[in-house]
Amino acid sequence: MKMITPALCAIAALCGLSTTASAGNADGYYATARIIDADHRARNMDASARPGIGRFVAGDERQRFVTGAIGFGYAHGNSWRTEGEYTLRRNDTYTSGSSVFATSFNNHEVSSQRLMLNTYRDFAINDAWSVYGSAGAGLAQLKSGGWQGNTSRRYDTTTRTGLAWSLGAGVSVAASDRMTIDLGYRYVDMGSTESGWNTFGNARGLQDEKMRLDLSSSEIHLGARLAF
Repeated sequence: MKMITPALCAIAALCGLSTTASAGNADGYYATARIIDADHRARNMDASARPGIGRFVAGDERQRFVTGAIGFGYAHGNSWRTEGEYTLRRNDTYTSGSSVFATSFNNHEVSSQRLMLNTYRDFAINDAWSVYGSAGAGLAQLKSGGWQGNTSRRYDTTTRTGLAWSLGAGVSVAASDRMTIDLGYRYVDMGSTESGWNTFGNARGLQDEKMRLDLSSSEIHLGARLAF
């Protein structure tokens, strides 16, 4: 994970500030921005409707990338925080094939974005350092389409907005009276999505094929919170 080492170095460099800055339990509003090292996984792609083509053959079911998120929250002064967070739109392509048509891969194009309400519980280690647990619930918008074999053989596009949830943990350090840096991990379940039916003619002359997957994300994030 390319961003882990520099992130840990950045956190460690703040140790020198820990004697003068205090994490505290002050209440008030804050804004946050995060850099996210995300690992998107597509599961249950074999549930796609593609009858009469033999055995399912897995293709590329994973996408790794760096993205970002922004948020606005409130620290309640009792070690609890609540926060609204938007994670930037991401476009991915996942592939799968069949044992009968070995060169005719499905290319499932998925656009995803999230709007979440997160809750954090901080556990102070000392005046500057703390660890936290987090849980979130919100909405994931998944736009799904793609093609089979070549780009002229398209599937209809559909858009689904459904429930997403997350669980995570991390460590925070107060860089100043107003600035806090955090490094954490979270797992996010964004639910299921499926394309529309095939718009191309298949071997059976039917409109009976569509692509389906369940989308999740494992994320390491480095963020900064600025208190108002």
